[in-house]
Amino acid sequence: MKKSLIALAVAGAMTAPMIAQADATLYGSFRIGLQQESDVNGVDGTDRELDVADQSSRVGIKGDVDLGLDGTKGLFHWEANVSTADSNSYGATTGSGKSMFGERLAYIGAKGDWGKALIGRQYHPHYLLIQAPTNVFNPSSGDYGERFNLGNTYHKRTDNSIAYYSPSMNGFTFIAGAVVGSSGDDSDNAFDETVDGYNIAGVYTANNFTVAASYGDVESSDAPAGDDSKEVWGLSAKYTMDALELMAKYEEADTEVAGANTAEESVWELAARYTVGDTSFYGRYSDYEDDVAGGLDLDQFGLGIQQKLGNGRVFLEHVNNDGDDTQAGDRTVAGYRLDF
Repeated sequence: MKKSLIALAVAGAMTAPMIAQADATLYGSFRIGLQQESDVNGVDGTDRELDVADQSSRVGIKGDVDLGLDGTKGLFHWEANVSTADSNSYGATTGSGKSMFGERLAYIGAKGDWGKALIGRQYHPHYLLIQAPTNVFNPSSGDYGERFNLGNTYHKRTDNSIAYYSPSMNGFTFIAGAVVGSSGDDSDNAFDETVDGYNIAGVYTANNFTVAASYGDVESSDAPAGDDSKEVWGLSAKYTMDALELMAKYEEADTEVAGANTAEESVWELAARYTVGDTSFYGRYSDYEDDVAGGLDLDQFGLGIQQKLGNGRVFLEHVNNDGDDTQAGDRTVAGYRLDF
């Protein structure tokens, strides 16, 4: 027994420097809340009972690795959804395959004075630069914080992605990425799990002002009815003035299925956040239009208040969706969040 303990201690001592060389950081954000939904899917009077629900929790590990090269380091990043309220939220929902995890990020790369190169499942620049600035709410579900993110389908977190980030050049950074994915069979009568496409973007920061632009295009040749494609482009801006933050975005997207134009969407959003000490007040207004789907015109507004408690916070938020929105209703969330 003593020999086993000594061997274990020696192994631990030898492993510790290796872990240190990796410079890994374990992090997470656990978010859970009481939520009340009303007018579900735009139907008056369809209220749901009060529910305890996860509010976009996640956990991950990231870090740098010494490559033995001057001015260049390797990097890695893995992140998964964590359900704090329902173990069936991700993965299989029945039998022994039940899972409380869902994939978010998994990529590796390298960085240095020359910029940064990444490969794997990662955020596309369109999401980071155009959509993220106005996402002021803690939950981020499709009918709540990210109701009108037109690039989410192909330009949020996508498998089989490669990307290059240039170094900052007098405040300007250029980003280019592509999706290189295939099911291996272009006659399988089904969509590829991922689609081939690309995304180019640029961001400029000076003093308290940031402006960004992005363009992306995706193609899929495995659609049952023929080729599908989606183009999306957007602009965003953010201005910080002491305790006040002002954010705005504009997006357009064109979707074609089998050569027919099925959607011409546009959305603009205005958001603001005002912080006094550890207390923040924030809100957002969104306007969405689709000129193909019968001239659909929807709006959304939301308000929130948040109190930071060290690395934790409590928040109360309400999001109101248009009464004509058949995919979303209204929701109020009282939540508790812990970051580490």
